[in-house]
Amino acid sequence: MLARTYCAGLEGVDGYLITVEADVRRGLPGLTVVGRASGAVGEARERVRNALAHCGHEIRPRKQVVNLAPADRRKDSPGIDLSMAVALLACHEVVPTAPLDKLMLWGELGLDGVVRPAVGALIVADFARRAGFEAIAVPRDSADEAALCPGLRVLPVDDLPALVAHLRGEVPIAAHTRTEPEEAEGWGPDMADVQSQAAGRLAVEVMAAGGHNLLLHGPPGVGKTMLARRAVGLLPALAGDDALEVTKLHSLRGSRAPTSLRRRPPVRMPHHTVSSAGLLGGGQPARPGEVSLAHCGLLFLDELPEFARACTEGMREPIEDGEVSLVRANYSLRFPARFQLMAAMNPCPCGYLGHPQRQCTCSSAAVQRYQARLSGPLLDRIDLVVPMAPPRALDGGPQEGTAEIRARISVARARQRERLRGTSHRNNAEIPTDGGAIESLCPLDDDGRSLLSKLTAARMLSPRARDRMRRVATTLVDLQRPGEPVEAPIGRREIAIAASLRRLPNMQQGA
Repeated sequence: MLARTYCAGLEGVDGYLITVEADVRRGLPGLTVVGRASGAVGEARERVRNALAHCGHEIRPRKQVVNLAPADRRKDSPGIDLSMAVALLACHEVVPTAPLDKLMLWGELGLDGVVRPAVGALIVADFARRAGFEAIAVPRDSADEAALCPGLRVLPVDDLPALVAHLRGEVPIAAHTRTEPEEAEGWGPDMADVQSQAAGRLAVEVMAAGGHNLLLHGPPGVGKTMLARRAVGLLPALAGDDALEVTKLHSLRGSRAPTSLRRRPPVRMPHHTVSSAGLLGGGQPARPGEVSLAHCGLLFLDELPEFARACTEGMREPIEDGEVSLVRANYSLRFPARFQLMAAMNPCPCGYLGHPQRQCTCSSAAVQRYQARLSGPLLDRIDLVVPMAPPRALDGGPQEGTAEIRARISVARARQRERLRGTSHRNNAEIPTDGGAIESLCPLDDDGRSLLSKLTAARMLSPRARDRMRRVATTLVDLQRPGEPVEAPIGRREIAIAASLRRLPNMQQGA
């Protein structure tokens, strides 16, 4: 007898349909699994065979063959176990085949028939909903995760006998309902803690308002990391598809099943010893790296020159394209990676080049080698490059807090949504430079155009760096002239401020 069940394979943050075909007939007893099963699926034969023995029904010894279609795609998730077991039970006429047509099955089996969570339940549930399935059976511990997809009935399963009883109509499993947990107030420390760093505070505000990338450079202890830890509180909350996509990405790491959609923008702060695969993604099976886990959020790289060259240069395409493409010998995947890069660096190996009180001990060659670790193409993709110096005296007056700055950023973001209505762009940093979009969306008045031309010639700016400065100036208009129409042209003042927010580390000789 032939029976079919359905599950899904994981391909990045998307799923694809796997049809599990099982055939049971007379012959030498055994279980054969075909269809490019590898990794954990290759071991599923023993798990499924023992789980069937504990299903509570007699399973006659027969020749059993399971095919995982399509056969040209690699399957390596143990979440396929449950679908294989149910297909075999249908072949043995233990369960009827009719309820299986619109039911997606996902879960790992224990030898005693217990159904355990498998990584990717949210991705599989989202695919099942989009593919037209009416219900999905998942382990009880994954039910909250799968129920994040609306319009899909989620059946929480404890073990194989319970699922058999449900499919036979003996003891129906009630659909899972979840309650949204309360969101904790506050997303991090307050910006009011940062004293006497006007340029750094302005740069972080512009970065958060327009979606720009930021590099802070200066001696140790001036507040670069302090600003980074407070920057996340300025980012807008996630909503809609962004929240679902970010939650799916984090669910692939498998450390903790999500119980609610992520509303807070993710913040990732990898150590500078991170590998290229850890930062960009990869492995077997492929998993997203830090750049993808920072999707729709902030990626902070402290001590940027200390990162391996393969890591820093590998970020160039994700910064530009908003996704990372992993091409290996046996797979090709794309993970979304639309993150905001915030980085910090010292001016030299000892850290005190240009310090007003402390003397730099580095040679000119050492300084040049250190700063040359950041290539021109990478710096070209960073909109804001801001120096930070030790304050001569702390300003005892109160500083603006996160709430006040967020209010300005919300107004600026609303202006951007109005400006970009009808396009696929989300903020000023995503405005393309081709097709005349930057001319129509970032207009310049005569004084602004003249100053931008002079700066381009004086600083030998590439077209990319010039256009990024123009987009930063547009964000400054949104922040500082909120009462004007969104079509208001960029003036000389905004271009001048944008230029002051892009000052590369100087290459002067160490003392």
